[in-house]
Amino acid sequence: MKKNQFQEYCEEVKKILQEYKNVRQQANINDKGRSATVERKAKPFVEGHFTLAIVGKMSAGKSTFINAFLGKNILPTGHFQTTAILTKIEHAEEKSIEIVYGDNKGISITGNIESQLKNYVAIEEKYSDLPLNYINKKIIDGVNKEDFFRSDNIKDMEGISGIEVDRNLLEEYITEHPKAKIAKEVTVRCPFPEDCIGWRIVDTPGVGAVGGFDLETTKFLTAKFENGGNNVDAIIFLHKGTENIEDKDTNDFVNGTFNKLSDEAKKRVFFVITNCADGKFRRHKKDIMSKAKKFFVEKTGIKEDRLLAIDSLMEILHRYITKENKDALSLRKSQDVPDSSWDEKTWEECRELLSNIKNSLEDDGINDNNENMLERAQEWSGFDEFRKVLNEFVKTEKTNAFEGLLETIKDDIEEAIKGKENDIKYLHDGEEQIEKLEHVKLKIQEDLGNIRKDFSQEEVSKRFKFVEDIIENHIEKADSEDKIVTETINLYDLADKVKSALFDEMISRIEAYVKVRKSEVFFKKPDLDKIKAEATKQATYVKDTIEVKEVPGDCCGKKKKYIVQKKVEVDPERALRFFRNKAVYHISEAATKFKEKVKKEVDSYISKVGAAQKEKIGEQQRHLEELKAKYEASSQAELRGKINATENDINKLKGFKNSLKEN
Repeated sequence: MKKNQFQEYCEEVKKILQEYKNVRQQANINDKGRSATVERKAKPFVEGHFTLAIVGKMSAGKSTFINAFLGKNILPTGHFQTTAILTKIEHAEEKSIEIVYGDNKGISITGNIESQLKNYVAIEEKYSDLPLNYINKKIIDGVNKEDFFRSDNIKDMEGISGIEVDRNLLEEYITEHPKAKIAKEVTVRCPFPEDCIGWRIVDTPGVGAVGGFDLETTKFLTAKFENGGNNVDAIIFLHKGTENIEDKDTNDFVNGTFNKLSDEAKKRVFFVITNCADGKFRRHKKDIMSKAKKFFVEKTGIKEDRLLAIDSLMEILHRYITKENKDALSLRKSQDVPDSSWDEKTWEECRELLSNIKNSLEDDGINDNNENMLERAQEWSGFDEFRKVLNEFVKTEKTNAFEGLLETIKDDIEEAIKGKENDIKYLHDGEEQIEKLEHVKLKIQEDLGNIRKDFSQEEVSKRFKFVEDIIENHIEKADSEDKIVTETINLYDLADKVKSALFDEMISRIEAYVKVRKSEVFFKKPDLDKIKAEATKQATYVKDTIEVKEVPGDCCGKKKKYIVQKKVEVDPERALRFFRNKAVYHISEAATKFKEKVKKEVDSYISKVGAAQKEKIGEQQRHLEELKAKYEASSQAELRGKINATENDINKLKGFKNSLKEN
């Protein structure tokens, strides 16, 4: 089975990294500064995963898709709602489920994990109207049962769910679900097919899920690592091809979650239409895909090749027939499920798919033998094309990181070669090199002056002038909460890029004197979800409907006002104003701190350059003096041996460097 591109890179990086360590050791290179940089850049390939997030509403077939993608029936299928937990699926030699609960205690489940997972992640239907995501977090944080019923907390919950909270049901849920029974982390491990090793599959709560669980999905998709890398490498949004392309949940995703992604993150989204072997879909395929293109491609601006049609069940069926060496025609007539891995309903759907294939072949005048049926089943599954497009995407994403690592290694080896060549030069011309040091000193002083000028506080401030412009002209003038969120994300992305560019330039200028680490200063993003919730809270009010009725039995027709209904409403304009003002305040405050920290960090490195330059000159002087002393004290034969050994080191380094060019 063909390996995916990321897996190939991982294997290649491990091989190169070991060769790199060996050649440095053989050439007696002791500088650990550059090797640390190499190992940092290699770490994502050595220890990391390519993370694939699966998004879609419950009926979209996320679990069936994951099972088809992995070629294993790992996740339970069917229409049930999971908790707010993001279920991570990773490669391991042995099957297991690891669950961490709110009390930070965990359990590990082995054996037949396929039948056990649902028991730990499904929620009861009767609690479906409660904002369970909010409630679970409160329970884990140690909030007392009585505090849940405070007016402010009730108001928060009603603002999330949009309906009046059933207090009896709330009390029952809290009583039955202490933190020790609320899962907060779920990881499934099982053997992956060879072409999927290196992936991490994340099954997210369904779009439109009850209890506000889709907020967890949004947070996960938009998050970034502290080093600026993406939390998710690819996002697969599934939509059932036999359902309305523009249903409410799909619209909510496109207009909500998708628009909250940064422009860079949107480039990582794939829209996948499922159930495409269904007879209804195939009869109307052209019209459905045309609507899908208009909605997913034209509306969102993603590339057209990111819109794909697949059938997960057909892929599972094709794999089963092929692996078990079954006859498709015989299976079509078999009403009994083949084995315990199939349920009757799913098998009935498979038999219908096989019938559709047979009818299709007959319509095309093709013999309905097993080979032709399998060929058409593979065609209708669409997974070959899906994997092709996805692997091309991985190649594009990871190739840059891979090539950047190779360039760093080449630069390190080149510096080592130059150092060895200088050793030989110093052995031959020690006296002359000492005399030249005075010229080196002058050059170093000139470099320091230029560095101080180019990286002054004034020059650094100019680079971040755009921050105030974006806050004033975009965020403060935003006419929607989503626009504020998007502009904020874009601001942080741009600030991170400018900061990275600043440090990259500084590294190129001063790394000969000072080893510059990646900047540890980060533009602290405000908790926009918290601010939004606070804004909603501030803008939420209870509206009473009042009727005037006569008082029964009153002879004078006395009337009395009655409150007949209470309705929780939110003033969107007030919410927007509060959200915008609060967001601008926190962003501006964070921006000021960010810029000051960047300037302080830059100044810190530059202040070290002078001392480092002096030390560098001293090291050169000592090194030359040592070589000169060795030359004067050694025989000609010993000197030649030293030169030959150094030349041998150079040849080893050059050989390794040349081998990298082949990659």
